[in-house]
Amino acid sequence: MVKTEFYPLEIGYKSTEEGVYLQLYGRTKDGWQLCVQQAGFEPYLYVLSEKASPEDVANKITAMEIMKNDAPVRITRTEIVEKKYLGKKLRCVKAYTKYPGDLSAIRNAIYKTIDAARVFESDLGLVRKALLDKAITPMVLTEAEVEQNSTELIENPKIMAFDIETHKPAGRPANPEENPVLMISLTSDTLSKTIVSKKFDTSDERIEFVETEFELLKRFEEIISEQKPDILVGYYSDSFDLPYLLRRAEKNHLRLDIGLDYSVPDIERGSETVTSIAGIVHIDLSKFIRKTIAATLQTQNYGLNSVAKEILSKTREELKTEELAAVYDNSPQELGKFCDYNLVGSDLIFQLTTNLMPNMIELVKLTGVPLHELTRMGFSQLAENYLINRLWELNELIPPSPQRAEMMKRRLESYQGAFVYQPKPGMYSNIAVFDFRSLYPTIITSHNISPDTLNCECCQGRTNVPGEKHWFCKNKKGILSAVVDELISRRLRIKEMIKAGESSPVLKAREYALKTIANSIYGYLGFYLARWYCRECVQSISSYGRYYITSLIEKANSEGYEVLYSDTDSVFLALNTKPIDSALNFMGLFNMGLPEQMELEYHGFYPRGIFVSTKQGEYGAKKRYALLTRENSLIIKGFETVRRNTSPIARRTQQKLLEITLKENNPQKALDYVKTIIAKIRERKIPIEEMIIFTQLQKRVEEYESIGPHVAIAKKLQEKGIQIGPGSMIGYVICGIGELVRDRAKLPEECSSDDYDVDYYINNQIIPSVERILEVIGYSKEDLLSDKDQKKLNRFFK
Repeated sequence: MVKTEFYPLEIGYKSTEEGVYLQLYGRTKDGWQLCVQQAGFEPYLYVLSEKASPEDVANKITAMEIMKNDAPVRITRTEIVEKKYLGKKLRCVKAYTKYPGDLSAIRNAIYKTIDAARVFESDLGLVRKALLDKAITPMVLTEAEVEQNSTELIENPKIMAFDIETHKPAGRPANPEENPVLMISLTSDTLSKTIVSKKFDTSDERIEFVETEFELLKRFEEIISEQKPDILVGYYSDSFDLPYLLRRAEKNHLRLDIGLDYSVPDIERGSETVTSIAGIVHIDLSKFIRKTIAATLQTQNYGLNSVAKEILSKTREELKTEELAAVYDNSPQELGKFCDYNLVGSDLIFQLTTNLMPNMIELVKLTGVPLHELTRMGFSQLAENYLINRLWELNELIPPSPQRAEMMKRRLESYQGAFVYQPKPGMYSNIAVFDFRSLYPTIITSHNISPDTLNCECCQGRTNVPGEKHWFCKNKKGILSAVVDELISRRLRIKEMIKAGESSPVLKAREYALKTIANSIYGYLGFYLARWYCRECVQSISSYGRYYITSLIEKANSEGYEVLYSDTDSVFLALNTKPIDSALNFMGLFNMGLPEQMELEYHGFYPRGIFVSTKQGEYGAKKRYALLTRENSLIIKGFETVRRNTSPIARRTQQKLLEITLKENNPQKALDYVKTIIAKIRERKIPIEEMIIFTQLQKRVEEYESIGPHVAIAKKLQEKGIQIGPGSMIGYVICGIGELVRDRAKLPEECSSDDYDVDYYINNQIIPSVERILEVIGYSKEDLLSDKDQKKLNRFFK
């Protein structure tokens, strides 16, 4: 045995007759790939009772007879330990067993046997507990004793991206039971190629030919084996690419054993499909984008092209992939453009992953969660795992996740949310936007909001939370507020370093990770699955948030600023004739009255902005506005241009209308443009591709009570044997036959430009997407549909 230092990347465990042992796959500093197997970890839980001493509890649970599936379950040993719970010291029993799967049976038996028993950490996974116990952080240098062996040397930790293209009919999801994989592209720092199963003349050396789908899949397997990537990344690869490849491998009687232990990837189908590979970190980048990065993006369309355009300023040229099947079958000489399209896809995935990897690593360091799991977590899960990581260090017991009855009770609980100042519809000039820096985290620390400080005896009768009947301790720092305080302080130090010129991708990623976790705590406290759920804490944070934002609005109004809009932690002010310096001075004076750490920050100046009305009344819609920046670009929130369930022609029309309105300030030109689009639809000059509406299934088809067009189409696809489920994007066109809209929904290949329902697209797609904007600049729906060339005064321009 020799000592070696290595970076653990993928972590798992196996159960044997002797017990369980950890498997830590990783690489050494010199680039050697290895798997450290560590035996001797004993699964355990903690037991606490208010009616019995730890010694009595230990004796009773040791004597318990426990059965699981007609087999005995044994507690191997117990010990009495000192722990803390919500900051309070206590003594409890630590009970060990042989296999992690036995913990639930032991927990249930304890509840039946011990009066007023509380069980902790029976539901905290073995890998998670082992990493915490052994102080191992994934992707951080770790020392271990290993046997010397002949593992192969790799140059660097390798990220490999892949993308696939399949044979599929136009407008329909590919079916792995019927449609073969035609090409697979792979990109790493040393590799960039597309493998395709049909030959054609080309000088592109990045294209590799094979004869059959079997050889295509086999070559993919060989490249994984040769290249030995540490991380394999795709886009929608959890639920599409990898399961599709596995099913096609089965159809070809091939075992796709790409795991480092020569195992086949494992597909876990739950509320979300997760595909894992032994020894290789599989990242579905679309999930990390959607769950973690989306809040930082302008776009609300999280397709690969939209995300790459914003983060990398790169896109791949649009290509009608529905034509690939016909080209592959009949015109293989035209396959080159599809191979290039496929390769650009994996190139973009690789570049995005490389760009975002510092963010992932910093989140791994904060939460202690392996990369495979972390990239699939939402904000509440990130917050909880950070709290587990940090409070474990403080010897705190980790409370269990709520049982079903408690979850249902929590879901019925409600509290008043953030304050929203509804905007008055109109177009405004000279807009300054301010927002509170980390409003909710600073409220938590400033007012010591934590489950263990709630309604303390020492502060009873002192100042309550605004609008509430409860209070928080002023004398003793709460465990949660202390943890958030650390996050804020660390982030501020890093921001100061960046401001002083020490900027680097690592520092920026660390600042982002700290901000992400800190901002997630508020939502986590009200999350019905949270271990540290506290409704009173969430209520109080919201109350303080409303207090500070309304104070800001009142102060701005008193200083002569016109408040256009406010939501949660931001305020939009029309400066009118005031210079921006006066608004900055106003901000400085307001900050002087805020608690320490809380600060109002300047977000930006916008020469022009538009707020539209709701359907119900005169006030503008919440988060439905567009702003023109000083750089002459648009920031669009809440409009159809950034929403799904809208046809491309409607999105494109609305985008262009906003550009004309804000950039050119030309109401007549804006009206004429929309009229032109409507005329083209009536004349059927808009191609069918612009009419396809894509809607994502949120649940299984059979779970829908209300049958919308996308559900009706999904049922038709199922009847044809095509696999459809949650997450599937359903494309359809509304045609002119049938009484109900769902009856008129057709697959794109079933109709042409002569079939789509002209009136539906004008009245249900174009008009709803432009009507509220046109109202702001002085035009009505009647003006839009009139053939007369009318002009109106711009009554609403300010």
